Amino acid sequence: MRDRFGVTGLTRLFAAAVLAAGALFALAGSNAVQAYSGAQAEAQSDPRSVDPYSFPNIDLCCKTPKKKKKPRRRGGYGGGGYGDNGDYGDYDDGDYSHRNGRAVRVSCGAPQRYSYSSISEALEHVREGGRIVVRPGAPCDVSGLTIDQGITIESDDYEYGGRADLRGNGECVSISPSYASSVVSFRGVDIDGCLTLQHGRLDFKEVNLASRSSDDAVRINGGTFSSTDSTIRARGTAINAKRGVMVSLTGGGFASGARAEHVIRLEVDGANLQNTMIKGGVTGVYVGMQGRYPVTFSRVQVVRGEASEIYQIGPGKAGIVIGGSAPGDDLPSLPNLPGTSVSIEGGVVGGYVDGIVFSSGVRGAAKGVNIVHPGRGIVVEAGAAVDLRENKITHAKRTGIHLAGGASGSASFNDIQCDDGHCVCYDGECTSRSDREFGRGAFRMSGTRCDD
Repeated sequence: MRDRFGVTGLTRLFAAAVLAAGALFALAGSNAVQAYSGAQAEAQSDPRSVDPYSFPNIDLCCKTPKKKKKPRRRGGYGGGGYGDNGDYGDYDDGDYSHRNGRAVRVSCGAPQRYSYSSISEALEHVREGGRIVVRPGAPCDVSGLTIDQGITIESDDYEYGGRADLRGNGECVSISPSYASSVVSFRGVDIDGCLTLQHGRLDFKEVNLASRSSDDAVRINGGTFSSTDSTIRARGTAINAKRGVMVSLTGGGFASGARAEHVIRLEVDGANLQNTMIKGGVTGVYVGMQGRYPVTFSRVQVVRGEASEIYQIGPGKAGIVIGGSAPGDDLPSLPNLPGTSVSIEGGVVGGYVDGIVFSSGVRGAAKGVNIVHPGRGIVVEAGAAVDLRENKITHAKRTGIHLAGGASGSASFNDIQCDDGHCVCYDGECTSRSDREFGRGAFRMSGTRCDD
């Protein structure tokens, strides 16, 4: 009895279980088919269906899984920048989480993980508009470097006192981006060397540049240059803009050696200088006035040097020289003809033989400027038209305001103190009177306070 049940009974029990399971599966399949919507059933049977697995909310076991792309790192120490997906892998710094490879790090000293070993190497792996973050420490060699795209080069954590050191070793860095609108920006770095801007835009922000060559520290052959809270110290000319659109200097200071021809020379379409110091040079600032945009000086100090330095090196030739074109042509003039004008407001000029010089063809104004220890305080050449208001000239050695025959304009409420010579002279005719007209009304003086 046991043997008969043991084999035959177990077989019958297994067969019954299989039949029951089959019935349940058939019932479930029938319910699943009934659960399909009309649209799904139509899509399933539609021969135009592009993807046979495109049923809504249905995942099939046989659908080919999509492969995930692994992040790819580039050269450098452990990969200097982001991969194609913008990841640093296991190194993630929220401060520099730009995507698409737009921020990389550079360590010019000891190798660092995820850092390139030089700025030139980093430039090969960063795109237009990206950033190169340089770790402070060992200096980075930038000799003869060419930057041909818009980029920002900045110190890592410079806000906390660390500053990157870039050294040119006698060869200037060339700034020549592909697009005129591209911006090459240096931020919070120290540069020992020189730069040449060919085109595009060059921006300094909190940069200290030192140039020990007798050549130009920053030479501008085209484009636009701006400097904010930065310093440039040079044996030669600090900024020589031979050609360009605009130069803007805000804050900071610029100094050249005593024998340098200029501290700043501007042959550009327009310029804006404010709240900055300009020191040294035979001439402090020369402005060519070749463009059609205004040139403005606001609270700018132009000084030859400290008093002790001036005794040793002697006075400079001129503090600010505004150069102009020829005083006219052989055609009648019109008041709406295009031209440039210069405005100087506030600030100090000291230690030069001539404080401010307005050359022929210039239309300019000087208001509230303090000119100390000049030979001649303000010089206006023939063909220049000026408006001089509320300026203070002290310790003039020859003339407070020197006007050449043919100069035009007005001078009102100026305070002039002369150690020798006269307060105001026009074409050799000098006076100490407060109100006077010269050149048959071409130049009018009023409210002059004179101490000669």
